Amino acid sequence: MIRELSDHEVNALHYELLLKDIVSTAEKLPPFPDIVWKVMPLIRNMAPIEEIEGVIKFDQVITARVLTLSQSAYYGRRSKITSIQDAILVLGGQKLVQVIMIACAARYFQGSVSGYNLNERELWEHSVATALVSEKLARRLRLKKALTIYTASLLHDIGKTVLDLYAKIYLHSSLSEITREGVRFVDMERKALGIGHEELGELIARRWQFPPEVVLAIGHHHHPDRSPTDKDIVTATYISNEIVNAMGDTNGSGEPARLDEDPYFIRMGVDRAMVERLQDDLVTDMQEIKEFLRK
Repeated sequence: MIRELSDHEVNALHYELLLKDIVSTAEKLPPFPDIVWKVMPLIRNMAPIEEIEGVIKFDQVITARVLTLSQSAYYGRRSKITSIQDAILVLGGQKLVQVIMIACAARYFQGSVSGYNLNERELWEHSVATALVSEKLARRLRLKKALTIYTASLLHDIGKTVLDLYAKIYLHSSLSEITREGVRFVDMERKALGIGHEELGELIARRWQFPPEVVLAIGHHHHPDRSPTDKDIVTATYISNEIVNAMGDTNGSGEPARLDEDPYFIRMGVDRAMVERLQDDLVTDMQEIKEFLRK
């Protein structure tokens, strides 16, 4: 005799299958291009420009994006760049890696993310903005592994690119529309879909074989204290994300959010003046690079 499942059992089974499907979809993402890992040791070893150029030119799509971004005022500083050799000379080592990282990541942020109430390209621009802030934050705080923080900040929301599909299919509305007062957005994700974008992003970054510090920062960028190690890197990623999120946002009272009162900001020595400087710089930086992100 076949026993009929209770409503609770049916819901639990549906929940389990949904979670497995989400994880399976994340695992099917195309691998992160390995060009950046090939270029970095060449730069460290001061390899000839022709050798670095040879690695980048191997991927025509990445080459085109590197050239496009290099011509932006932010990266190229209005220098004339017509070839990969020009880009290498003008950008220098760290900037070149940053541009390649953006060029590699762009493929995963194409299209709109309507389940998160984001217009087309907004998630991508938010991710780049967070990376730009993290670079200057790391420099101001004299943090080690600035490029690691930059990479984690650029990819901190990669999990949303997968979860968005399920928010639309299973919830039939955006996650933000069902968030109740007093329930954090990331907690509502987990309750509604079985996994949050932090955990899913951590899974993706681990499958892409990113360094452990990057994996941890992506997986804990809303909860730095939960990271078992590398708390400075994780916290810097958190702070950069919060600074970008707060631009144009308020705390509900009509007053700007007081990020300098956040315990993570206090712990890292990020005061109100620094927040305002970073936000002011970001407005200019994004104006100089935004049009090139859309190409």
